Amino acid sequence: MSGTTRAALAERRAQLVTRAHLDRARLSLALHQVHAIVFPAPDPARGARVRPAAAAIIGIALPLFGMTRFARLLRIASFALTAYRIARNWNGGR
Repeated sequence: MSGTTRAALAERRAQLVTRAHLDRARLSLALHQVHAIVFPAPDPARGARVRPAAAAIIGIALPLFGMTRFARLLRIASFALTAYRIARNWNGGR
């Protein structure tokens, strides 16, 4: 192999490494944006209003449905709310 071929190969290798680092940075940024949409920062004032209401709902629904069925309903509701947040904020980041 001649010196120019080795230099070209080394330059190509360096470009590929740089492109891989850039792609990783872009992916990391995209994942951070998705995380911010799905899990928004909590609002302390909202938490103070929601906690008593959630405790009352759990206090009523738990004896009515039973622990297993209520846990299943909460899991389904959690997935539904996550899908709703994703759908609601789909165009919000653009």
